[in-house]
Amino acid sequence: SAANVEMESFVYTVSHDLKTPIVTIEGFIGALREDYEQVLTGDAEKYLRYMSDAALKMESLINDLLNLSRIGRMTEEKTVFPMGSIVHQSLELLKPRIDARGTQVTVQENLPQVYGESKRIAQAVDNLLSNAVKYIGQDNPSPRIEIGVQKEDGENVFYIRDNGMGIEEAYFEKIFKIFQRLPSAKRVEEGTGMGLTIVKRIIEYHGGRIWLDSKPGEGTTFFFTLGSP
Repeated sequence: SAANVEMESFVYTVSHDLKTPIVTIEGFIGALREDYEQVLTGDAEKYLRYMSDAALKMESLINDLLNLSRIGRMTEEKTVFPMGSIVHQSLELLKPRIDARGTQVTVQENLPQVYGESKRIAQAVDNLLSNAVKYIGQDNPSPRIEIGVQKEDGENVFYIRDNGMGIEEAYFEKIFKIFQRLPSAKRVEEGTGMGLTIVKRIIEYHGGRIWLDSKPGEGTTFFFTLGSP
């Protein structure tokens, strides 16, 4: 609707304008540390760290708001490309975190071709795999992540399955809404609460849908489809 377009344009403009003062704050924090390192007391360094952490969190929020506002508005050419290449590129970026936990990752061979904006679909896959790695559980003795596809009614249904912390059914819809985060997620790692909102928007923009199956303590499987040309 026109109201949505206007709101997304507003969010984009405001978010873009907010980036400049945040970069300025981060720059002066760095300058203080560099120029006055010899006279900074323990408390002064602690306060600078609080300021730096807050600025970084604000920067993450702004970047996610910008990403959300760009979907469907700032488009790229849609092409046909192999989903396997997107998955492997994402896993390569996550490799240090995957290796640190000794996580076993299985990717189905010959994942099919998909049609869409490769950059956006890569962003969705990045967010889903990053979540799987993040919430695999610290006490998990044999962490596993599996990526594959299955045919349902002639349609390709992709899935990303983990054996991590899991999600209660009451949250299945809530986690896709902006700024909604699970209590367990808040304990594990800071986040903006926009990751799955961005994923859902990207999938739906491509004519697909996303849903999940999960049990607390047993893991989560995210399923998604993508429209065809």
